[in-house]
Amino acid sequence: MAWDMVVVGGGPAGLFAAIAAAERGARALVLEHMSNPGRKLLASGGGQCNLTHGGEIMDFLPHYGGGTRPGEAGRFLRPALYAFSNSDLVTWCTRWGVPLTEDPDGRVFPISRRAQDVLDLLLAEARRRRVELRTGVRVRSLRVERSRFVVLTAPEQKPVIEGLTLVLATGGRSYPSLGATGDGYRLAASLGHSVVSPRPTLAPVVVERNAFSPFVPCAGVSLPGAAVAVVREKRTIAEKEGGVLFTHRGLSGPAVLNLSRYVLPGDSVRVSLLAGSGSIDLAEQRLTAEIAAHGKRTVVSLLQGFGVTACLARALVAAVGLGPGTKAAELPREARRVLATSLAAGGDGGHPFPVGSLGGWNEAMVTAGGVRLSEVDSKTLESRLVPGLFFAGEILDVDGDTGGYNLQAAFSTGRLAGTSAAGKARSGARRRVTR
Repeated sequence: MAWDMVVVGGGPAGLFAAIAAAERGARALVLEHMSNPGRKLLASGGGQCNLTHGGEIMDFLPHYGGGTRPGEAGRFLRPALYAFSNSDLVTWCTRWGVPLTEDPDGRVFPISRRAQDVLDLLLAEARRRRVELRTGVRVRSLRVERSRFVVLTAPEQKPVIEGLTLVLATGGRSYPSLGATGDGYRLAASLGHSVVSPRPTLAPVVVERNAFSPFVPCAGVSLPGAAVAVVREKRTIAEKEGGVLFTHRGLSGPAVLNLSRYVLPGDSVRVSLLAGSGSIDLAEQRLTAEIAAHGKRTVVSLLQGFGVTACLARALVAAVGLGPGTKAAELPREARRVLATSLAAGGDGGHPFPVGSLGGWNEAMVTAGGVRLSEVDSKTLESRLVPGLFFAGEILDVDGDTGGYNLQAAFSTGRLAGTSAAGKARSGARRRVTR
């Protein structure tokens, strides 16, 4: 006998899809290739599990990238997010014994700050709803026969697994050490879907070595509220404000991670190194005034007086080719303009860091790319090409900002895919009985 729904993938999207389907009376089976489900969930938020974000759900929409047009990902996710919002997720977790709390930045965590509590809740609810979970089962291939999905696994299972509906919730390619394989893209393609090439995102930026060498000693320095822009061939591609963290190889922090979906090798990431510094002209006027008043001070000391950290002040002076003992009065006009540009925000302001590469799959928190959105019905998450096939979570060409947006999308799309698949399976069963 066929299952009402077979879910491939035992992460939050897959488990929540199965729970939602079981709530509506569907017989659900979850297949997970790892020996334990939810390993990436356990690592989220540094093990603390940043489940979602505070605020109104309508404000979530601009926080997603993906699709072929600006804003397409947010519009695609709207039905799922509105059907099961951040407040719905908080209510659901609290109801079943995992209360949540919101930090000053709007990030929402379990009060316990333990991702394990969230996974335990999902597994307990799945058991309570009689969802069957099989681990250590990797799906080798899929085919459709007589309006049913036939699942072949490795090692091969007998009897063959059949489902009236199928949900692909296999996740992306980020963190292969936690079990990510990208199998879902292969399976989706085998059923006729096109896949936007997966690439790492929410990843740190690796800056070209020579350009970054003066800043290597600044690893660990953070800039809150910095203006950051991605520049390609003198054109600004995207920009944000937020925290920036210097690493031993380049840049990280929320603003850089959130912009990483737009970054390509050869781009430049401009970072305003002094919050509230205004335009380049204003920054230069201030520098000129301070030099006139304190010409005997070193440039490093002058920059520290502006509020630039000592490490960054030394790095900036080295970056313009001057020694750490250079006096302010000795600062050439051209160098003064360069310093002003590095401090400034807006326009062409900000220090340019030429991009060598993005952090790889083991550093990226999320995968950009995936199943093409135009081939999926956003109101149900059912394939437009294969009736009864549904998608949930990171396998879709959607990626969110850091701060809980990706897990919220996983829960919301899992919920919508599960309820839609359950309805499809039950309506199909009714038609067969009627006949």
